Amino acid sequence: MRRGMTLIELVIVIAIVGMIAAIAAPSLNSILGLEQQSSVKEMGQTMMWLQEEAAMRNVAFRMEINLDRNQWTVEQGDPTSLIFATPEEAEEFRDEQKSQMRRFTKRQIESGEVEVAEDPSKFGTIEDPLFETKQTLPEGLQFAFVYTPQYGEDGVEPNLDLPDDPEDEAVAHIHIFPDGTAEHTVIRIIEVEDSDSGYSLEMDPMGGMVRLTNEILDPRNSLDWIPDEGPDFR
Repeated sequence: MRRGMTLIELVIVIAIVGMIAAIAAPSLNSILGLEQQSSVKEMGQTMMWLQEEAAMRNVAFRMEINLDRNQWTVEQGDPTSLIFATPEEAEEFRDEQKSQMRRFTKRQIESGEVEVAEDPSKFGTIEDPLFETKQTLPEGLQFAFVYTPQYGEDGVEPNLDLPDDPEDEAVAHIHIFPDGTAEHTVIRIIEVEDSDSGYSLEMDPMGGMVRLTNEILDPRNSLDWIPDEGPDFR
């Protein structure tokens, strides 16, 4: 004859389950922490690897970072690809492009009768067997901001909510040039549950090194050690 569990047996089972969960929780957190750190390290290693590959292949690379979707993608461009050094230059180019477009009819533009200035930065997605060209941050991490000079001192930050229109999503680009040099870049990746905890990746434009730290880096202070003027040898 089958019987149910007594209250005492039920309490004992709950206690045992609780003890097992308490023992397993730190191990689980440790595993998740290692996965998060490994993902950030892999991103930094990819940035360094791309500098070497750009010089060897004589191409330009860029990392497209979608801060709203916590994804990053590697793209390849022509060695003559250019970027804007400041937000002002980018805005000036777009204004000039709009001014050109207003001079012609839609039929003239679509038929190719006139030449319209194109964005000087042309990049396309690539497939490379040596590494994953598209990745997503592991659960528990998110992008806080991405800085390069082209986005000004504040860099690019994610939207509070995912926009309905993909065109409005927060996207930043990091460029690596054919000679192996790169933009000064600071990427802040934080924990979803604790925005004060996370990782900072900084790519040094002088030596090309990529630094990983737990500290929050202010891009405005990162290159303070560089003198404003060169030495006077007179």
